[in-house]
Amino acid sequence: MTPAHHRDVPALAPGEVAVGIDIGGTKTLATAYTSLGAVASARRRTLHGQDGLLVSVDEVLAELAGALPATAEFTLRAIGIGIPGVVSPTLGTVANGVNVGIGAEALPLAGLVAERTGVPVHLENDVAAATFGAAHALGVGDDVALISLGTGLAAGMVLDGVPRTGSRGSAGEIGHIPYREDGPLCPCGQHGCLELYASGRALAGMWDTDPATRPVTDLLRSAHEGDPRARTVLDQWMGAVAHAVTLVGLGVDVAAILIGGGVSEAGQPFLEELQDTLRSRAHDSGFLTQMDLASRLVLVPPDLEVATLGACLAALRSPG
Repeated sequence: MTPAHHRDVPALAPGEVAVGIDIGGTKTLATAYTSLGAVASARRRTLHGQDGLLVSVDEVLAELAGALPATAEFTLRAIGIGIPGVVSPTLGTVANGVNVGIGAEALPLAGLVAERTGVPVHLENDVAAATFGAAHALGVGDDVALISLGTGLAAGMVLDGVPRTGSRGSAGEIGHIPYREDGPLCPCGQHGCLELYASGRALAGMWDTDPATRPVTDLLRSAHEGDPRARTVLDQWMGAVAHAVTLVGLGVDVAAILIGGGVSEAGQPFLEELQDTLRSRAHDSGFLTQMDLASRLVLVPPDLEVATLGACLAALRSPG
């Protein structure tokens, strides 16, 4: 059964609007929400580094303001920002955001944006924000994790209804758990990190295809049509993805494990392949069979915008 999608934001009063911003390695997306849901969106290219990120936020907010319905007046209540890296929601800082040009020195992004906009700004790790948004939108409960397979690889967690960031902001950074000791150097400084094998970018490097077609879609089709090389590549990549699911499933034992990011556009064929891989791995293990990770998987629909929604919801529940 397909769950109903809840895009409403009940914490907002009539006439109020809150903005959720999702900063990714290549694009920055902003959506304005009222109590009834999204009313406008804007998208800009992400510029990297401190100055670049501030320009990207300025530009996307300006474009969003122009996209709001001219027939209504809104009061901007808060801005929520999701960004990759080690985030401290309490301090409003991000560090080690290697995909957006932020190094080890913490950048006080929330404070800088608040100074420029004059409204409260809440900063959240991008995958934690997406998890919060997906849990709300899909109605899957308060015990959920989301594995994002996009440019990078990370997991977000909502435990007992609260996004889990961790004591140092690194909860869910499973992409930087080494997968192969003899693997290549990762931008984080380690070798053979799981992100180098299980992310969408990793797959793009393993399987070359037409730029108009997502590698995972083309790979699944070729493998199912009997291409032996496609099957080999798919098994290697899917094995790494299954390892990510196992890390999350056994690490926090959540009731639902959501799969999101760019690869979700491959839809049901991708989900079924991942479930088959997990069940195959559990075949000779009574323990893994009992854990039944495959049955906990839920694919986040690619047309469901959960990252900006989650950033917005996190901002509205923030004490600041």
